[in-house]
Amino acid sequence: MEFSVRALLEKDAERVAQMAAALSAHEGMPPPPFGADDVIRYGFGDQKRFDGIVAEQESELIGYTIFINSFNIGLGTPGVHMLDLYVEHRVRGTGAGRALIGAVAAETIARGGSWVVWQSLPTNSVAIEFYNHIGSRQYQAADFELSGLALNEMATESSWR
Repeated sequence: MEFSVRALLEKDAERVAQMAAALSAHEGMPPPPFGADDVIRYGFGDQKRFDGIVAEQESELIGYTIFINSFNIGLGTPGVHMLDLYVEHRVRGTGAGRALIGAVAAETIARGGSWVVWQSLPTNSVAIEFYNHIGSRQYQAADFELSGLALNEMATESSWR
């Protein structure tokens, strides 16, 4: 199976949003509030917050990754935080996931970075097996999120702004 990887383009927005919903479904979650307009708004232009790479086969997108620049204090170096990685189920095992991560790795090095980090649900054994297979190291860290009412309450308590 032949495919190629390339940078995310605005014309990919609808398909990437569909695959993001498929990723959420795969993880047993409801579709995210992340649509084509968000891909365009936050992937391009003045409000750009992320970069993306897509895998394409015969002009059809079969996978994507979204990532952001980051910094690791412990290493003292910049790197990339990969937020999403998804490959259509029907083409898994063809090298598309490996190609997407390879492209992120190459982009990380091009940006002067020395690491890529990402998360996986502990129940996603297929993904964890793949990540172990490509030589990644699994941290034993706990992820935390502050959002919604708790985020607003913390912000209200702050004298920052």
